[in-house]
Amino acid sequence: MARLDLVRRRVALSDAELETLRLADNGETVDPAARQALVDAGALDAEGRLAPLVVDLVRTVTAPMILATVETGGPQGPAFAQVAVHEERVWYTDPWPQDDPAGTVVYHQDELPQLLWTLARLVGLRRREVPQAAREFTVPLRAIDAVVQTMALSEDAWEPIRVVATAGLERFFGEVDEQARLMVMATLTHLESTARVTLTWGPDAGTDARGVALWDCGSGGYWVRTSPAEPLRAEDVTPDTLATFRPVSGADVWAALAALLPSGAELRETVARVQA
Repeated sequence: MARLDLVRRRVALSDAELETLRLADNGETVDPAARQALVDAGALDAEGRLAPLVVDLVRTVTAPMILATVETGGPQGPAFAQVAVHEERVWYTDPWPQDDPAGTVVYHQDELPQLLWTLARLVGLRRREVPQAAREFTVPLRAIDAVVQTMALSEDAWEPIRVVATAGLERFFGEVDEQARLMVMATLTHLESTARVTLTWGPDAGTDARGVALWDCGSGGYWVRTSPAEPLRAEDVTPDTLATFRPVSGADVWAALAALLPSGAELRETVARVQA
């Protein structure tokens, strides 16, 4: 059931309730029972007008100027968050791992100057320094994906499979040089979570989007995948694709997140192109 929290500026809705509110905001016909449930929740008034907080949410998430997706993985499983921006309005989701994707979604409102802080929190950014022994390494992307996907199965499987993955380096990474194998072993041994952040602000995925993929290895520091570059599409990956990981500090991750944000010039160019 829909819920509003005016103090903390948040709204809980199912996808069906959000769609009903979108239709109501557009003046379109909505199901009477669904409409009454939203009236009872305070999202609509008796005349069918949206509450001010709900209007802000609906118009932001249905027509964002900037949309960020934050995919994380860890011992408790994956989580998928979204951040929608329209002018000065920001709404984001902050789901728990293993949340029911068909269940209620809690949307949080924030202000535009907090956008970068929101992205940092959603990826779990912490202060990290680059370990003295850390070195950039390159390995087959398919091997990395196989190991990380296996490690992310569940809370119970994370630690045992991490041991299996590092013990089975010959099978996964037998073709890479010894230095790279040592770095892979070090990072996987300390791997605490993975994150992938993608920002889009226009219809062209090639020019209107930027992304970053990183590992949080705890005391082993942060590692950013510098190639292949994000946003990475399935069609960009071949059996021979190599992945390069570079050790970075927490401050470097903050800078990488900031670099994802489009400039005013980029937004104006995109708007002009779409309207042409």
